[in-house]
Amino acid sequence: MNLPDINSQTMTAPTVWILSGGEIFGVYLDRDLARGALTVKAQELNDRFTIRDARQEDDGSIHVEGGCDWIALEPHPVVTALELDA
Repeated sequence: MNLPDINSQTMTAPTVWILSGGEIFGVYLDRDLARGALTVKAQELNDRFTIRDARQEDDGSIHVEGGCDWIALEPHPVVTALELDA
C-alpha cells in the first residue's frame, strides 16, 4: 500500500483552516471566515502577554506568539474518498 506524500499535496485539494493555540479553537472552510476569531484570540493573547512575533507564511498561515503562548491559523488538506481508494 502506497501512502500519498503529505508534502506533495497542493492547496488545490479540499482544505480547511484550523485556528489553534494548544487546543483547536475552530475549523473554517475559508481563511477569511476565520478572520474575526483570529482577531479575538490575538487580542486575548495580547491582554495576557505582549505579542513579540506575528507573521504570515507563504502558504497563507498566520502565527502569533507572545510570552509562552501562541495562536496559529493554518491550512490542512482534507482527505477525500478518492485518496483513500488510491
